[in-house]
Amino acid sequence: MVDILSSTPSLLLFVMIIISLALAIILPWKKKATATTVISVSIMAIFIVQFLLTSDLIYDLPFFNNYTPTDRYAIFENLGFNPKAIVGDYSVYQFLTATYLHSGFMHIMFNFFGLLILGTQLEQRIGWERFLVIYFGSGIIAGAVILFISPFGYLGHTMGTISIGASGCIFGILGALWYLFPRDEIFFPLIIIKKWPISLIVLIYGGISALFILLGSDSEVSHIAHFAGLVGSFPIAFLVKPKKQDDEKKGLDVLTKDQLIELADSKQQRKLLDRALEADEKEVRDAWLEDFFSRIKCPKCSGSGMNYDSKDATCPRCGKRIRP
Repeated sequence: MVDILSSTPSLLLFVMIIISLALAIILPWKKKATATTVISVSIMAIFIVQFLLTSDLIYDLPFFNNYTPTDRYAIFENLGFNPKAIVGDYSVYQFLTATYLHSGFMHIMFNFFGLLILGTQLEQRIGWERFLVIYFGSGIIAGAVILFISPFGYLGHTMGTISIGASGCIFGILGALWYLFPRDEIFFPLIIIKKWPISLIVLIYGGISALFILLGSDSEVSHIAHFAGLVGSFPIAFLVKPKKQDDEKKGLDVLTKDQLIELADSKQQRKLLDRALEADEKEVRDAWLEDFFSRIKCPKCSGSGMNYDSKDATCPRCGKRIRP
């Protein structure tokens, strides 16, 4: 903590990270925003501030005429995952602060959209509390694996190598989705943004990471952190997975055909429901139900549109769940 307190840019970013962590709990608890949205906006805001503090563009901002841009590597050294600092100075806060830092535009954009797409789908299914445990838990496990291999100089990681980024956490989200819902399909941009089997996505991304590890790749991309976050999410997901009795606590309603018909406010909605109920194939039925639920009003908060995921329909505003 001494280095952070002696560096104004690092201290500013550290305070922003602490505020983000607090908001990621308070806003979902108050039903003002999702944890995924809070973290996504936070990592983008922190990247923008990080960029300005290390760029000559800072001179163009009011009240910063006399400010001298700092070296971004000084920020990474203070807040990134630095095995030497963690072991020597007990800077354990870096397990979390490192997940909020990014090295460049492409790095932040991949992680920003990956978190939004995957995190939204996981959080809707298991709730913000479990989501946060899986997200940060996966990142911590990824960091622990890096810390373990660093003394041996394996895969380009040494005690002086600094790691940053939310990739380990995001791979953890993907791993948790596969562990908890192995037969489901989720929206993901493989070729185009559409629903793909979770197992296929894990096979591709987990396989790529595993291949680079087996080849001993020491590129700037930490494939071992990706793979550790993916696999590390399995025991966390096992420990926090929703119990069957949680359905009632979460407001899950299992509706009959007549109860579903009552949700239809128009002939078009009724027609969509009829097609869904008459469909012989599950994929066709799910497609019609997805369209149907996207058009109806939530029976709890009256908000427009619910998200259907081949099993349950969830209101993105109040969390109400319906199982047809």
